[in-house]
Amino acid sequence: MSCFHAINPEQGLFFSLFLAGLVGGFTHCVTMCGPFVLAQTEHKGCFQYKKLKDYALLPYHLGRMTTYVMIAVLFNTLFNIAFLSMPIKSFIEAPILFLTGVIFLVSAFPRFASLVPWVAKIRLPLPSHFFESSIRPLLSAPTAPRQYLLGLALGLMPCGLVFAALMAASMASTPLYAGLAMSGFALGTMPALLLLA
Repeated sequence: MSCFHAINPEQGLFFSLFLAGLVGGFTHCVTMCGPFVLAQTEHKGCFQYKKLKDYALLPYHLGRMTTYVMIAVLFNTLFNIAFLSMPIKSFIEAPILFLTGVIFLVSAFPRFASLVPWVAKIRLPLPSHFFESSIRPLLSAPTAPRQYLLGLALGLMPCGLVFAALMAASMASTPLYAGLAMSGFALGTMPALLLLA
């Protein structure tokens, strides 16, 4: 019983989003973000062990994480200001977290969409012109600063999995915990993309 008291809800949110990112990384991110990862590694030529750091694309992942954390802190701040000391806050959190779980499930395992077809109809608008014009020069010769900027830009790309993680992080008690929770999600998505690279 004492083990349960050692883990507070904020740690639970961090680990939950980390695990969601880990599973979603292999089932969702590899297919959706894989082309961006591969585009950054194709210029390297043959695999060389001494250049393993080049394939890790750490600046790119740090850029994604930066965007995710900034948005989570913003959403959490706005949510906490909107429902500051209101008893209705807990009644709003429960359905949002339920919806988050359903979106995670469908994003990570698309076959579940048949059980909840209304989730499959949720579409986030993709500003394709913005992404196309902003990322093309960053992919031409991916240096570390360009990789970081690419990660920042692609962190804004509409994605159901990221949106669900942001919804969950927005329910954290403070902006700090919201940012930590989203960093856990970003860390969870990294192993699949690192293996792909």
